[in-house]
Amino acid sequence: MMNQGERTLTVNDLPLAELCGARLDGQVFQLADSWCVIDEIDGCSNRAVSASRLVPPRAIAERLTTAWIYGVAPEPLRHQFCVLIGARTTAVWSPRVQLREIVRSPEDVHSIAGVRVTTPLRTAVDLARYWSPTAGPEIIALLTRLLHCGGYPDVDAAVRLCQRGSPAFSVIAVARFAAVNEALRAL
Repeated sequence: MMNQGERTLTVNDLPLAELCGARLDGQVFQLADSWCVIDEIDGCSNRAVSASRLVPPRAIAERLTTAWIYGVAPEPLRHQFCVLIGARTTAVWSPRVQLREIVRSPEDVHSIAGVRVTTPLRTAVDLARYWSPTAGPEIIALLTRLLHCGGYPDVDAAVRLCQRGSPAFSVIAVARFAAVNEALRAL
């Protein structure tokens, strides 16, 4: 049986020309900067492992990358990761990555296939806070999918998390969650 690290291929396994040829032949599909054989399921585990190959091991997938890993958003052009302040990670392994230092509570992070990712709740709150202020209904739909994926029947936990710690953009986030609450009731 193949372990999680062997389920995706990179240029360390095969030359790029062969991987691209195999993709054109319909033998593999691309996930982040990795490739999976066509009979692999494009699921959370493979997306998490593929994304993790873009960054140092201490990085935590967050925001749009985590939404993509959960299967509720398309793959972002630039993957978003964070490291805990003091992790001393400055190298960015890929130009397709945004890496920032932050403070995170242990309950905001869990593991998928050995890769650390933010929980659906934390991901929703981060996206609600930092998405463009002029965003349209797509952010409400994304937040609704994330909370539904996390098993939240309403936005109460998200609003509490918005108001915890730094209040940066909390007013915008709480207003967005009011719209999400209506969408969740319709599910």
